[in-house]
Amino acid sequence: MEKIKNDNKHLNLKNYYHRISKAQIMKSLSQRNNLTAILTGILFLINSAGYAQFSVASAKSGIPGQTDGIYYALPRTTLKFDFILEKTVSIKGPYSQFAERMLGVQDYVNENSTTYRILDLIVTPITEPDPDAVFFVRFDDRTSKDEQKIPFTLQSDGIILGVGPEMISHKAETLSVEKTLVNSPEEKKFNYFAERNLFQRIDTIVRKITIDTTVIKLPVLHTSWQDRNPEQKARAAADYIQTIREARYLLLSGYQEINYGNSLIYMDKQLKQLEEAYLSLFLGINDRKIEEHPVYYTPNQNSGSLVTLARLSDDSGIVKASGKGETIQILVEPIGISQKIPGIGRETLESVTVINSLLYRNPEIAQIEVSFKGKTLCTERLPIPQLGTISVVPLNKNKLSFDAKTGQIIKLIRE
Repeated sequence: MEKIKNDNKHLNLKNYYHRISKAQIMKSLSQRNNLTAILTGILFLINSAGYAQFSVASAKSGIPGQTDGIYYALPRTTLKFDFILEKTVSIKGPYSQFAERMLGVQDYVNENSTTYRILDLIVTPITEPDPDAVFFVRFDDRTSKDEQKIPFTLQSDGIILGVGPEMISHKAETLSVEKTLVNSPEEKKFNYFAERNLFQRIDTIVRKITIDTTVIKLPVLHTSWQDRNPEQKARAAADYIQTIREARYLLLSGYQEINYGNSLIYMDKQLKQLEEAYLSLFLGINDRKIEEHPVYYTPNQNSGSLVTLARLSDDSGIVKASGKGETIQILVEPIGISQKIPGIGRETLESVTVINSLLYRNPEIAQIEVSFKGKTLCTERLPIPQLGTISVVPLNKNKLSFDAKTGQIIKLIRE
């Protein structure tokens, strides 16, 4: 019995020591885990000491008047279309009704009109802040002043260029197109229409004087001034045209038998201009002028089908899409780069908040085609940032540089 008691006591002591060693081991492991967590937190603070804690969210979800942060925007592309038009103003001549009968011509202006014709189309991409992609960077006030020194670089319009000390400088490329429109100087219309309206009419009046049986006829001339009717004016102008042509023929055929040298060229030029001025009284005037009409268009996510860009009106040239005139259509067709890159949808962008990260763009490339009456006016392939996707890049201690035209990351340096 005594032996059995001793054996039980030894067993109890063994179980006791076993329980003590197990508890100590669990306590030791717990202390080690806490130490690991503390060390991990310290390392995290050390690694994140380069930048303070901050959050980025849509500017639409911000609080009015808040100043504990900055706003930045992503770029978008607006297309500027410069339509180069030829404006033709047709003016009816004052003697147009006699043109066919007196000159034998049928090609003349019989009514006043204005027409426009598209000569050329120039496309220029313009970079501007996207009002649907403006974000607010909110800094944590609990961080120290040294930690709050996060160098952000923006353009004057708010588009972000880069983040980080000693940011890689990047100068945005600008596209400029020089256009020179050359027009002839303004000329007076129908210079020789304002001629003498009166003509001298001489009538002969015969007076009979009877002396006895003798009858004497005495002619008396009666002079008067009368207004010319349009037909008389047209006849005088037609006769003068014939006189000018005869003078040119005699000049060019050497009738004068004098070598005028360069004066001969000058005289022929002046006679030709005089003839054209008198012909305009019958044929009318077609005044042509080159004009430039700009149109702005911003592609959106609904692009991919033909839409009305503007209209061509005979009264005003290029007018808005809601105006009256011939339709000018545009097709913006993405090539599909953004479909391969996952991003944040526009419907959820306003509710997204990222911590210690920035939102940037992966731009899309689009085929742009403008057509008028079934004819292609221009075809271009350009980057359209707003058709791309918005992604998140962690900042940490990275140095980032963004393209000012597309919003894409062009350089990243990890430290």
